Amino acid sequence: MIKLVLPDEKPKSWNEYWSGVHWTKRKRERDRIHLVVRSVIDPNKAKIYDVPVRININAYFKDKRVQLDAGNIANKAYIDALEGWFIVNDKPEYVRFVQTGSFIDRENPRIEIEIIPITKPKELT
Repeated sequence: MIKLVLPDEKPKSWNEYWSGVHWTKRKRERDRIHLVVRSVIDPNKAKIYDVPVRININAYFKDKRVQLDAGNIANKAYIDALEGWFIVNDKPEYVRFVQTGSFIDRENPRIEIEIIPITKPKELT
């Protein structure tokens, strides 16, 4: 398992991300997230998994006033930032599960991304 910690990172909500925001602002936010994620990757430890993975994205908020529902955490840009470092891409053959979590940590708000290799399920015949 690989765990990346993004200190002081606050995710956007899906509501905010898609509420009429111009595509250039969404792209700017995507590019920012890619830089944040890649800034915590140790290139010497980065390895593209050759089996499917589960990705957990856990957001730790300062308090309940800013906490997002787990299902409202926009996770796509974080997953895309892993491409070429830990996953080939986010197609189902490489990423089988994505889970988001929402927690409170007053002293240490952050996002943690876990990439967990899983064994391939037997194909149905």
